Amino acid sequence: MFDENFSKFGENVPLKMNKKISLYAEFSEFSRKQIQYFVDTFKKYDEDQDNFIDFNELKRMMEKLGEAQTHIALKELIKKVDEDQDGKISQREFLLIFRLAASGELACSEVFKTLAESVDVSKEGVLGAANFFQAKIEEQTKLSRFEEEMKEEKEEKKRLEEEKKARREKFLASKSIFH
Repeated sequence: MFDENFSKFGENVPLKMNKKISLYAEFSEFSRKQIQYFVDTFKKYDEDQDNFIDFNELKRMMEKLGEAQTHIALKELIKKVDEDQDGKISQREFLLIFRLAASGELACSEVFKTLAESVDVSKEGVLGAANFFQAKIEEQTKLSRFEEEMKEEKEEKKRLEEEKKARREKFLASKSIFH
């Protein structure tokens, strides 16, 4: 009926084609192994398996990787890559984070920059990259355990103080009976 380079009104305006470019073609700055690793990482942190990483999943991911962020920083990160403005990160948008991190365009990108620059899956292999992530998770887990122990000690101390106060009040109440 009409050429795809012309609209039906005869203007010389290309029609928007809905072609999907492969991640490998679009993110050619990364090796195929790196892209596959980033996709696997995306799937790992897409806890509800809806093919998106939402705010809470991103928050937990950053915490597990030892790079906990403020809510504002996380919202800014999502806003920077969320091209369709749906408030969540698709696989493609996830790879955009690594692109921006590698170019230094993200303020909260240390973990992504480290992954994009220093975890060279083609040299390290997938196992080396997995070891990197595992070390980060173990480091965060140790810190979390330490924080948890401190919290438990604080709660125990508070509980003992409350028991002491209750015993004192009971003693004073008993004492007043005899006076």
